[in-house]
Amino acid sequence: MNFHIGPRMMKTGLAVTLAIVITEVLNFEFGLVAVITAVVAMQPSIMRSVTYIKETALSTLIGIIFALAGAYTLGLHPAAIGVTVILAIAVNIKLGWVKTVNITIITISIIMLSGDEGIHLTNLIERLSLIFIGISSAFLINAFIFPPNHPKLLYDMIKKSLDKTSFLLQVIPNKTMKVRELKKRKDELEKDIKEINNYLDIIIDEKSRMFIRNRYHFMRDIVIFKQMLNVVELESELIENLKLKIDNIEEISPNQSFLVKKLVAKIVEYHENIILTYEDKVIVQKELQKESFTAMNLTINDLINELQQSEIEKWIEIFPVASSIVKLMVELEKLDKFIRKQEKMF
Repeated sequence: MNFHIGPRMMKTGLAVTLAIVITEVLNFEFGLVAVITAVVAMQPSIMRSVTYIKETALSTLIGIIFALAGAYTLGLHPAAIGVTVILAIAVNIKLGWVKTVNITIITISIIMLSGDEGIHLTNLIERLSLIFIGISSAFLINAFIFPPNHPKLLYDMIKKSLDKTSFLLQVIPNKTMKVRELKKRKDELEKDIKEINNYLDIIIDEKSRMFIRNRYHFMRDIVIFKQMLNVVELESELIENLKLKIDNIEEISPNQSFLVKKLVAKIVEYHENIILTYEDKVIVQKELQKESFTAMNLTINDLINELQQSEIEKWIEIFPVASSIVKLMVELEKLDKFIRKQEKMF
């Protein structure tokens, strides 16, 4: 079993440590509140932390209002706290503040649990200070410890997925992997693609607010990453079609099966050369890549000619794979052109 401690895990641990130290120095009780808030407030990027603080301030205000209203109308018994929390959650959801609803719940709980008979101002200030300590600890650690190198993090995620698609495209046509293992690898790939899309959304949403030395180069990187993601998604589509159709293609026509396998092998080679060029590990001449792409075009033409001579039932079986291959070839060529104009800078 792989055991990996990432930067966000370390930052969360450091934020917890900082929150504990501050509460002990200030001699505050219930330091656990600051710890929980620090964990909840840790965000994947600095700008999301800023946005989260704004939303947290509003959610905390809602929590205070509901806590005071609940305490003076319903009392401080457990049922009253439960009813107050339910109403506050409903309001947060109605306003669209789903991400910080847990802060509202924490605020209500620590205020309404501060006394048996009533809420004292001193206790109220101390409890709110604990929330502020937790949020501040998370923000400071996020901003100054292991600040995220977004291009590198995103590329590492994409490269990991490209390695998976390259491997699967080599083993599926030859049927050298067990079905259970193949399904596991495919599920992992789909999860990776979802994570890449989410992270890319974060960067695109926040690019105008990030501190970036070379904004032009950064935006060119984003264009390349989006194109790489297109390739990953199309390779995933091709993998799925091969998994479903390769047996039928072999039964229908050994020659068509041979052409499909030849195309897939060429695509993997072309794909790997593009990535090696981007990483500046090899120098692949433009003419060689052009020749490789021309060879793929000739092979796809041979496959199409074979398809035109097939019966409609057989044609339907092979068409999804051929279509996936053509779309992928187009996007790979586009990625190749992008990368030859952009140097990797991280």
